[in-house]
Amino acid sequence: MQQLDPTLLKKIKAKVEEELTKREMETVQYWLGELNKVYAKHKDIATLQNALRELMQRMQNRIKVLKENL
Repeated sequence: MQQLDPTLLKKIKAKVEEELTKREMETVQYWLGELNKVYAKHKDIATLQNALRELMQRMQNRIKVLKENL
């Protein structure tokens, strides 16, 4: 079995790391935007708590879907 060129392997690893970092940043930016929307809309604690519960449920549902696709 042939081994991969170490230089090529380093380039591939760097590209994968770059892509993972980019996707993680996009994900965090998305959820930060969602939190900002919730925060801006709710001025009292009760409605804020309810909105946060809804956001947490959305996140849990998304995690469940992603786990099913693994």
